[in-house]
Amino acid sequence: MPKTALVIGLGMGQQYKEWLAELGYQVFTCDIDPGKNADYKSIDDAVNKNKKFDIIYIGTPNHTHELIAYNTVEHTDLLLIEKPGFIDSTAWRNLIKSFPNTRIMMIKNNQHRKEIDEFKRLADQSTKVTVRWNNKNRIPHPGSWFTTRQRAFGGVSRDLIPHMLSYYCALTNYQTGVRLFAQAQQRHELQNITDTDYGSVNHNGTHDVDDFCELEYKNGNTAWLLTANWKDDKADDSSISFDMPNGAIRFELGLCPKEAYQSMIEKAVANLNNDQFWQEQLEQDIWIHKQIEHL
Repeated sequence: MPKTALVIGLGMGQQYKEWLAELGYQVFTCDIDPGKNADYKSIDDAVNKNKKFDIIYIGTPNHTHELIAYNTVEHTDLLLIEKPGFIDSTAWRNLIKSFPNTRIMMIKNNQHRKEIDEFKRLADQSTKVTVRWNNKNRIPHPGSWFTTRQRAFGGVSRDLIPHMLSYYCALTNYQTGVRLFAQAQQRHELQNITDTDYGSVNHNGTHDVDDFCELEYKNGNTAWLLTANWKDDKADDSSISFDMPNGAIRFELGLCPKEAYQSMIEKAVANLNNDQFWQEQLEQDIWIHKQIEHL
């Protein structure tokens, strides 16, 4: 029998479709948008037709993640849910507890970059680590669900900050650190946004979410600063910097390569029977949820 995967949502899911196919999966797609040319237009059609998939990926608007997860979790061995997961850590934990026979994880692709071991070595030597994801003009589809709190739960704090928290979890003992400072601010009003590098502007929509967020942690002797900005009108800067007693080093991060996503998928599949691996995934996912759920 061929390995099968169901990709739900063909935004980021379009890439998952290609990556999973390269890994040898027969990939089915589901999206309610008729313009996406998906195999199925509803979850019910997809699961009733195929009954069981080796992997299901959910990459739909944030407020739909939880309902779709409950509707699909018993139809797969591995459920991958796009960041930022659910509305809060309680909702996430409830899903995991309710379905112990399915392995469930939030997407944490950056932990699987080939440089991650080098980053960890440098972090262990550093007095300060700074992770930045600042954009000159990249508010996603202003006026859409991305910028509507009721549907996205937050702005840049739910979009980019989970990636940065994922780095923090991978590069240090995150459970022993102390959060010193956190702020999430809305710095832009919809009527003043004329354009964006990501999508189009709908001035009849809503923009009531944070577009700047900053978190600061202390972990042992190392200070950590995580900062994300959808629009600073200055310059794009996606980087990680390590300040050490004898100097500093900075790496441009850019968009995560497909190899990292595929490595994440392969590692999850290889560890399907490893309870320790999934306990660690749960602890990280709960911790990340807790960092952003009250911003």
